[in-house]
Amino acid sequence: MRKLFLSPPLFLSPSGRIPRRSFIIGVAGLAIFIVLQLFVWRYVGMNLVSFFFALALFFLNFHIIMAVYGKRLHDLGRSFWPLIGLFSLIIIVWIIMALNYGGVEYFDTVMAHPEYAGNEEEMKKVLEAYQDKLAVGMPKARWVMAILPTLFTLWLVLAPGQEGDNRYGDNPVPAK
Repeated sequence: MRKLFLSPPLFLSPSGRIPRRSFIIGVAGLAIFIVLQLFVWRYVGMNLVSFFFALALFFLNFHIIMAVYGKRLHDLGRSFWPLIGLFSLIIIVWIIMALNYGGVEYFDTVMAHPEYAGNEEEMKKVLEAYQDKLAVGMPKARWVMAILPTLFTLWLVLAPGQEGDNRYGDNPVPAK
């Protein structure tokens, strides 16, 4: 039991397999880590150091996601491709949402009127109009963006792992 909670490879190594309980603990730990980051960013100012710290945290979060979700996928006998597919789908949905909520008009206005390039005041108006449309659509976009990883996580929680050993490692749940 002690190894389950304190095992650094749960969050740092994408190799091997983990059972449902360890996956749930890993997802909960990741969620707590992300909430702590959001709490810290509310009180940290925007400067160059915080930018690089945020960039480092982005890659750390990405690695932890790959480790926890990848091990659970390995327990199902699958490679990382479903996770890569999820990331790709999230990026595609994000682009569609950004274009749907003012992005098309913004790019159409900027590209169709090259005279805006030199006029800072007109560009500011165009950018503010885009930001207003984006602000209206953000609540919907957040829900859509939350559905995809939630469904993926739910699938990994509910799907039974492969019994016995597979090409990714030994069975993490010993036979009773």
